[in-house]
Amino acid sequence: SRQYVYNKDRILYPMKRIGKKGSGEFERISWDEAYRMIAENLLRIKKEYGPQAAAFYAGYPKWYRPALLRLANAYGSPNYCTESSTCFQSAAMAWRSIYGNDICFPDLMHAQTVLVWSNNLYHSNVGMARSYQSLKARGAKIIAVDPRKTVTTQAADIHLKLLPGTDGALALSMAQVIIEEGLYDKEFVEKYVYGFEEYKAYVNQFPPEKAEKITGVDKKLIREAARMYASNGPAGVMFSASPVVHNINGMQNYRAVMCLIALTGNYDIPGGNPSRPCNEYGKVKRLDTIEAIGEKDFPAWFDLPCEEAQCTRIADYILKEEPYPLKAVVGFGLNHRMWPEPEHFQKALKALDFYVNVDLFFSDSSKMADLVLPAASSFERDVVLNGRGGMFFLSEKAIEPVGEAKNDIEIMIGMLRAMQLHDEALEHGYEKYMEYILEPSGVTLEELRAHPEGVKGRVIIPPAFKRYEKEGFHTPSGKVEFVSQILERYKDSHGYSGLPEYRDFREVSGMDRETYPLILNTGSRKPQLFHARTYRVPWLAGLEEATLVEIHPEDAKKYGIADGDMVRVSSPVGSICGIAAVYLNSQPGIVHVYHGNAKGEANDLIDRNYLDPISGFPGYKSYFCKIEKEKGEVKA
Repeated sequence: SRQYVYNKDRILYPMKRIGKKGSGEFERISWDEAYRMIAENLLRIKKEYGPQAAAFYAGYPKWYRPALLRLANAYGSPNYCTESSTCFQSAAMAWRSIYGNDICFPDLMHAQTVLVWSNNLYHSNVGMARSYQSLKARGAKIIAVDPRKTVTTQAADIHLKLLPGTDGALALSMAQVIIEEGLYDKEFVEKYVYGFEEYKAYVNQFPPEKAEKITGVDKKLIREAARMYASNGPAGVMFSASPVVHNINGMQNYRAVMCLIALTGNYDIPGGNPSRPCNEYGKVKRLDTIEAIGEKDFPAWFDLPCEEAQCTRIADYILKEEPYPLKAVVGFGLNHRMWPEPEHFQKALKALDFYVNVDLFFSDSSKMADLVLPAASSFERDVVLNGRGGMFFLSEKAIEPVGEAKNDIEIMIGMLRAMQLHDEALEHGYEKYMEYILEPSGVTLEELRAHPEGVKGRVIIPPAFKRYEKEGFHTPSGKVEFVSQILERYKDSHGYSGLPEYRDFREVSGMDRETYPLILNTGSRKPQLFHARTYRVPWLAGLEEATLVEIHPEDAKKYGIADGDMVRVSSPVGSICGIAAVYLNSQPGIVHVYHGNAKGEANDLIDRNYLDPISGFPGYKSYFCKIEKEKGEVKA
């Protein structure tokens, strides 16, 4: 923690650029001057180009997102966007296209079977590890779907070790078995599902024999898993934010998975995937009276809706001034390395009239800014948290902010006031903001300060199941949509299918497989590292000389590579060097590269146009590459 909080790269004071963009030459200024600079530039741009010419971006952390959306709305911009343009929103879209509400996570306490679909929770969701461990203790069955062998898959009764990007074919094949063998919930399907007959006809194209050829998963295991999930109920599906949807057919692939819940009658029941009320994230709506960036390219993103703009192609929108000039970016934790071909986005940041970035560390992304502001770390701020069971907590700061750092929402409030804008939750200060978000619970901030153990909300929505019996489903048909009417709207204009259609990335990419014969899979987490941030901690960064590159022993033998060799991984758009790790984790023909390490950034290998046409998500998990042993001096 000390190496993180007191890191040499911490931003301590507001800093104004004095050299050329990208030079890293800045000078210290006061907060008053910083706010004046923001107000003058943003109000000038608003007057000259309109409020849509400014984008408000939230990277990491996420706690302040509703407040930033409020700031964007107060300014009048439709272009509030977040890193969820490449993370969570595609999965959320997939769910909404079927059920019409927010994703319903599994009830692990009461499930008899849990289908874990591409989630290595010991490395990415440690808080759920204890609940996961309890499953085996009480005799529940676990089916794990993951291209790699992980700590999580080791506990599974069945591990479906598929090729990256083929999740849709696997899920459709499981549905084919469930329907063919009469294991589906006929009463629920007949009463509550729209498009079942079309869906049934489509999944019949994916018997396990065919799915085995597509996915690499044994046909017997596919049948066994389908029967276990459908017959040993109640059964819940555990999702993940992005692995499945980081494919160019990712949203449709996850739709195929999510349909299994309704097919088997496991929606909104104890032990299945019960519904839940929304929090502050879901209550603030994005201003939508002006066209947002991404709206023409990815219309379903806005119809489903995500309550944010789609910014995967923001670099092109800036450089080409499409659909209109985008002249300013207000960034909080903006890291250009989140995007494929990240240097292309750096070029776009350089072209902006005005760019301010609020961050903990002076990153390469901040070097392109006109103004850099110091954010307080989680050790240096008070935050209201809501936990399970209607509990509320106040996480109080452990230390005073270093230098002149402020928490992100305090900075937003300063921007709001400097521009003389109005928002009922923000304009009265941070303490009042915390009271505002607590008000619906009946709990006060004073009570939370007096009770560090937490306070149970007095006004909470009690648990309820099968809400659809009274409310229906918030979809165009009022039912669970195996054929999405929203996606069908764009069948002619964008080629979307209402069915959870499987399009194989190997067939539709048009890639030269002789030159790039290997599948490139990137982005899994390590337990000691969190994206790019903890690579700044010296004792963690020192654990690796370069980025780790995992390959199968068969591929290592084929290419003359030994464990620990320096290798070069090349794709059509770039190359990086890394250290070979020869593992049996994946199937042969797959190269796995961890992300976030500046010594070899995995996203440099991904084509910025290699996107899911529905969600706009990059195909980080299933691109193409070649590998060779590096000769001579290593240069990343």
